Amino acid sequence: MKERSWERASAASGLATAVLLLLAFVMVPNAPGLDAGAGSILRYLDERRTAVLTASLLVTLAVVAFLWFTAHLRHVLQRAEKGAEAFSPVVLVSGVSLATMCALSMVPLAALATLAAPPLRLGEIETVRVLYAVHQLSLGPMGLLVALFAASAGAAMVRREMVGPWLGWLGMVVAVIGLISGVGSFLAPTGTMMLLGYVVGIAFALWIAAASIVMLVRPEVERASSVRGVFAH
Repeated sequence: MKERSWERASAASGLATAVLLLLAFVMVPNAPGLDAGAGSILRYLDERRTAVLTASLLVTLAVVAFLWFTAHLRHVLQRAEKGAEAFSPVVLVSGVSLATMCALSMVPLAALATLAAPPLRLGEIETVRVLYAVHQLSLGPMGLLVALFAASAGAAMVRREMVGPWLGWLGMVVAVIGLISGVGSFLAPTGTMMLLGYVVGIAFALWIAAASIVMLVRPEVERASSVRGVFAH
């Protein structure tokens, strides 16, 4: 396979990531908040058991696609930076960490949808609330990791290492929203902050989709010769 075709296939993995994430968000609307009782949580999961499990599968598939896309960005940036290792390591590590956190966050929700069924004993009720809280509070670390990934990849775009500056500035906006959501989820884990966490996910997915489409239309290998090295000697 020629490099141009391979880069297009890799760019398509980013678009797949975005589509899978957006589908997952649509399938589980109006999730209970952190202050919801165990009964409300179980009713929600019981009524939408298939949708919750399907959404968990879609998110996991999105994680796999995103790892491929992250590896592609690492390749593109390393070539643009001419071995100087400026933004490429940060994009790689933050992307892998974000994917790992995202995958782990779905395990408690999938476990609840699979195993939890009323009526429950007292100890099991508390377990339901704890597992659901773990799932919801994972939005905090994910917001911070989105901020790091979007900021580092966005900075590389602004410096014309890939795609274009306009998309880099959009990445900076996503990073700011992710930072606010991540910090707020720890300091004030309210329903508003949880909702902002989902907004971050949607904004991130749309930004990834936009970057992927641009890379599909014009593979980065076509721009490689015109890119100046960053921090290279």
